[in-house]
Amino acid sequence: MRTTWTKLPLAVLCLLALALPVGAQTSAASGAIDGRVNDESGAPMAGVAVTIENVATGVARLAITDATGRYRAPLLPVGSYRVTAELQGFAKVQREGLRVGIGESISVGLTLKIAGVEETIVVTAEAPLLEASRTSQASAVSEKEVANLPVNGRNFIDFVLTTPGVVRDTRGGDISFAGQRGTLNSLVIDGADNNNTFFGQTLGRTGSGRAPYQFSQDAVQEFQVNRNAYSAEYGRAGGAVINVVTKSGTNDFHGSLFNFYRDDSLNANSYLNKINNRDKSTFHVDQYGGSLGGPLQKDKIFFFLSYDAQRQEIPNPVVLNLPSNLPNDAATQAGAALLRSKAGSYSLTRDQDVYLAKIDAQLNPAHRLSFRYNQQDFTGANNENSGATSALEHTGSSNVLTKTANLSLASVFGGSLFNEFRAQWAKDQEPGEANSNLPEVTVRQGGVTLLVFGRNFFSPRETTIDRWQAADTVSLAKGAHTFKAGFDINQDDIFNFFPGNFGGRYTFNSIASLGNGIPSGSGESYQQAFAGAGTSGPTTNPNLIEYALFAQDEWQLRDDLTLTLGLRYDLEKYDQPQVRNPDAQLAAAGIDTSSIPRDNNNIAPRLGLSWSPNAKTVVRGGYGLFYGRTPAIMVGTAHSGNGINVVTYTFTGSQVPKFPNVLTAPPTGAAAPKPSISVFANDYENPRVQQASLGFDRELTSDLAFAASFLYVRGDKLQRSRDSNIGTPVATQVPIQGGGSVTIQQFPIARPFANFDRIVFYESTAKSEYNGLTLELRKRFAGRFQGNLAYTLSKVEDTNPDATNVVLGGGDDARFPSNPVNFNVDRAPGNNDARHRLVFSGLWDLGYWQNTTGAAKALLDGWSLSWIASYQSGIPYSQRIANDVNRDGNRNNDLVPGQRNSERLPDFKNVDLRLSRRIAITGPWKLELIAEAFNLFDSTIINQQQGTLYNFTNSVLVPQTNLSNPRLNFGADQNAASERIVQLAAKITF
Repeated sequence: MRTTWTKLPLAVLCLLALALPVGAQTSAASGAIDGRVNDESGAPMAGVAVTIENVATGVARLAITDATGRYRAPLLPVGSYRVTAELQGFAKVQREGLRVGIGESISVGLTLKIAGVEETIVVTAEAPLLEASRTSQASAVSEKEVANLPVNGRNFIDFVLTTPGVVRDTRGGDISFAGQRGTLNSLVIDGADNNNTFFGQTLGRTGSGRAPYQFSQDAVQEFQVNRNAYSAEYGRAGGAVINVVTKSGTNDFHGSLFNFYRDDSLNANSYLNKINNRDKSTFHVDQYGGSLGGPLQKDKIFFFLSYDAQRQEIPNPVVLNLPSNLPNDAATQAGAALLRSKAGSYSLTRDQDVYLAKIDAQLNPAHRLSFRYNQQDFTGANNENSGATSALEHTGSSNVLTKTANLSLASVFGGSLFNEFRAQWAKDQEPGEANSNLPEVTVRQGGVTLLVFGRNFFSPRETTIDRWQAADTVSLAKGAHTFKAGFDINQDDIFNFFPGNFGGRYTFNSIASLGNGIPSGSGESYQQAFAGAGTSGPTTNPNLIEYALFAQDEWQLRDDLTLTLGLRYDLEKYDQPQVRNPDAQLAAAGIDTSSIPRDNNNIAPRLGLSWSPNAKTVVRGGYGLFYGRTPAIMVGTAHSGNGINVVTYTFTGSQVPKFPNVLTAPPTGAAAPKPSISVFANDYENPRVQQASLGFDRELTSDLAFAASFLYVRGDKLQRSRDSNIGTPVATQVPIQGGGSVTIQQFPIARPFANFDRIVFYESTAKSEYNGLTLELRKRFAGRFQGNLAYTLSKVEDTNPDATNVVLGGGDDARFPSNPVNFNVDRAPGNNDARHRLVFSGLWDLGYWQNTTGAAKALLDGWSLSWIASYQSGIPYSQRIANDVNRDGNRNNDLVPGQRNSERLPDFKNVDLRLSRRIAITGPWKLELIAEAFNLFDSTIINQQQGTLYNFTNSVLVPQTNLSNPRLNFGADQNAASERIVQLAAKITF
């Protein structure tokens, strides 16, 4: 057992943190107000008492202006504020209607006038539209947008797609910023790390087709997307940092009850059903819950509670296409009977419950404590596998249980020293269950798969992360400087169990062979894996601990010019593997399966500049170096993929057990196959990304602003997996059936390391380059309308990076470089290269008849309309060759030379619309009726086309054309995104 800092009492950690000079003026979960107080002549006024009061909670902060007339109020909870300035002999000045958003620092200047009698001057005006001192490129999604924009499935993270520079990653559940892979992003909720460090996604891996969301949409207040040149306080990301703040209670009781209803009777038919002449599939989803917030002690202690549930059932019809002319021999009939007994249809369920509880307490004028607990319980019955040829036995439940507990203490020590301490405990438990203990069986007839039944080859499985995190930030304001520094320690103890093929795996190429129970025909086999003696087998503990330090100076050179200078250090330490493969050839080549290099020099400078040439214009520029994480799935695979922990045998002939038997140990005398191993390259480093930006914001009216920026992002140490056990390729002319030939670099069949099959290095050799122009027109809510128009023109080119390519012999094989000795042949547009993207989102309050009476008011008052309309260029895909034409041992990574991502899916257009009406019930109680349509116009959004251009058969490339089924031809449409889905809802609020 490791002895770590997590064993220290929390109180000791708090004392240590408060004693260290670390922090930030505007933290990930709060905002700030600052400004200057002048007299009527414009001279700065010192000693003015400035009170910053949260309108909803009554909590007030007192700040005293310094010699330059400046006051500062950082670490403010998100919300609406009132700022009051007082000095004896002057009229009190009060500024109303100020809204502070997450990560936002707004400047509020005040002018005091001499007063003969006591008086108060009240100015009602919204906060400045532009953040003059912000140097980073960032966009915010407001509370009003989170609450009112349409989102299919209620996953609030999807609102990120309304901001510029963003597309949905080709890996399900991820978001891509600046063309980078989603594994390079970081999600921060209430200041705490909310990332699954094993899979490189968010905790719970929400949005990936199973668990729908980890936090209820009704519990999220707002969030900020930091997409370029962000503060040195943020790290462990080379893409974007998404800051989210959850709701808190106020002095008034507020709550909600809601139910969202989706059913196939309201929807259009799917693309696949249409092209196969099928009726609509059964579809039904209920999402319901509520929230309640209010005071436990007025002006001091507040609570917020929420509950959110989903109930969904998806039919999975199993279609057994037995040949009509089955022979009558006993073996065939026995096999057919067994297939019929296994081929019943079944349903998948995706049920979830999400709970949140939050307490905010103003302990005294100097200290505010916040505690939040969130729990997600997802049960995905029969989600481990599905499809028309996957039997009920071949699946199992995919479950997710996440728990997060977050504590923060914000402290104010006078007018110039501020501190925020944060601590988190989190657990992400993701077990996959098995519906059967029988071995997996794949049955084919005539080369066509009829049915797969028995235990899924990788189930039961489990990945669980236990996390402890502590971080502290402090800022010291001295004149024109705000100095910041901080630390962040994150420890993840990880349990990973992935027993691939340990339950046995039969392959039968005829029904008769199944009936006989012995895979003895051509291409038939039995596979089973065993744990190596004295090893942990398929169980690994790729624990990690991350350290981060940062320091930053925000320097106000002039009132119109801010310079930010920052430096950050990141260190990611992994537990080392326990087993070293003793092979002499490996040792001679310096390949050590028990060692993972540690990248100790991740020093990241940050530079930002903002200049306001006038009151309505801000120019921003910045440069930064950023380091991403190494997902622990790579580390865990290196722990077990050493050729000793797990040994997989393929049996034929007399050594094969008769179905349904499995082996308890390898047969005596069975020759161990040449294993494949996975190991980190000796020079492996964490991914490194450089970002540079230049842009400007322009206020067009008091509530309308335009922004334009250019972003350059370069990754030069990105992860990839590469098979190194290959020889020197030889340029070979491979003929094409019908005429012509293609030059293929073919590798020799003999492997340089004779005792191994594939030797896969995890390397940091992939590169990417992104150039993007973003334009944004943003109107905040005024005149009953709020809108955002975001356009991105961009290009990303890379050499096929991938941080989660770890499963050999499976679907991951398609992600290997097509030529493992020449990466430049794969230099092409990146997988997330969408040249054009345009998103128009908005909210329109149609309540023009609120002051009318009678029938007009009854029929027309209370309506609102909101929408998200998007257009995007098609993303690329490659011209592929089926089979191992280059002879590197991988049947799935072969491309037509020079044709990686040379093709494009069609452009797509989509409109999501929400129409709602609020009806007053009594007092503060209101009923809202909602109708939403996703893909309103039922557009066919093709998301997959046939990429196989050639089959490699008998040493000849055979074009994939002129087949009896045109949908199998190269370039033919294979699948489409969701059809039109209609959702109805009712929501009661007070």
